[in-house]
Parts: sequence; C-alpha cells; structure tokens
Amino acid sequence: MIIENLVETHCHIMPGVDDGAPDIETSLAMIEKLQRQGAKKIILTPHYYSDNISLDDFLRRRDKAFNELLRELPSGSPTLIPAAEVYISRYLFNNPNIDELKIAGSNYILIEHPFSSSFSENTYDRLMNMYCDYGAKPILAHIERYPALMDDPYKLEDYINMGCLTQVNISSFVDSHRSVKKKLIKLLNTGHIHLIGSDCHNLSSRAPEYENGIKEIIKKSGQEAVDVLIKNSNILTSGI
Repeated sequence: MIIENLVETHCHIMPGVDDGAPDIETSLAMIEKLQRQGAKKIILTPHYYSDNISLDDFLRRRDKAFNELLRELPSGSPTLIPAAEVYISRYLFNNPNIDELKIAGSNYILIEHPFSSSFSENTYDRLMNMYCDYGAKPILAHIERYPALMDDPYKLEDYINMGCLTQVNISSFVDSHRSVKKKLIKLLNTGHIHLIGSDCHNLSSRAPEYENGIKEIIKKSGQEAVDVLIKNSNILTSGI
C-alpha cells in the first residue's frame, strides 16, 4: 500500500542511540521500508530520558548518529528530520534552551510520560511551563498507552485545549484490545487524534508498518480521516 505524502512522526531509526535500530544497516532498511509505503519525510525521535542523561550528552550522541546515517543515505531517500521522544522530568527544566529537541521548523516536541501517569495538575503545569519557558508545544506520544487519558476524554480535551497535539501508534488501531480500539476510533472521529506514527524500533516485532492500521481507519472512519492525519503531519513539517 502506498500512502501519499506519508510523514513518519515517531520512530527509533537513529542507529545505536536507544533501543531502536542497532546499526546503520538496520536504519537504512527501515527507511527503505517506509519509503516503499510512500514516506517523504521521517522525523527521527530517539528516546531522551531527561532524568538519566544531560541534554548536551544526548545531543552529541544523537547528532553523531544522525550525521553518520546521512553519509550512508542513498540519494532520493526521504528527508530525515532529527528530533527526540522526550521523557519529561523536572531535570528537563534545568536547561536554558531546548530548541534542538523541537521538530525542526516547528515549536513542537514529542513528549513521553510514564504509562501509569495520572496526568495530574502537576503534569499539566509542567507542560504549560514548557510552552511558557521555552516556547515548546507538546505532542503527547502514543496516548493509547495512558489509561488516565483514554478513560477520561475530558482530561484529554484539557490538554488539547492547552495546545497539545496527540499522537497514536498506527498499529494500535489493529493490535490493541477491542475496548481501546473502539475508544481510538471515537477519539479520531471527534478530532482528538492529530498524528499517527509507527513508533518502529526494528524490522520484526516493531516494524515500520502502516498498511493494516490505515486500512482499519478507512474501514471504520473513511479515507477522509486518513487524509486529515496525513495533512496534519505535513503541516507539522512544513518548515522543512
């Protein structure tokens, strides 16, 4: 299946930086697989655990891997955009500047929380501080993994009203429990899901595969829902 103007918004393709692709060969194979599905741009989002490693050290590791990957990238490949999946903690706010974590050309940062997060007032305040202190707008990664948001659409709406975007892993429309899939379709139909991504880590158990999830969205919500998701991802990267 070819998905026109596909933008990969969440992946772990950067070689040797986190628990994703272990080497450049795997990275290139994952990129090729995405390209065959129609990907024009790929936002590279290696894990940044702000409570375990300094921002400077993370950026050095990320940028070294990124440059090594670029040197091996065949001509005609999708555009690669360095970013991060940021595990939010109080240590993040010790940095004077976090611009290099933003998705290039935008003010958005992909943000991960503990799966058990209650998305309390403290969490809300942290994300608001990101915007007020750094001009950074959060993208809430894989919201389907957070019961606090999936079980309380009003809470999710509060974060959207604050300015957050939401991202869902495309495989979750197929592989999740039936009750979660029903909630995802309802959230999609009401405009509460803005972006999809593969969150791929390898070529086997967590591969960059969109087809089954896209087909499920078309079946339940129509082609227009897919078109909106693709349009959103292209707007996100329009500065590239």
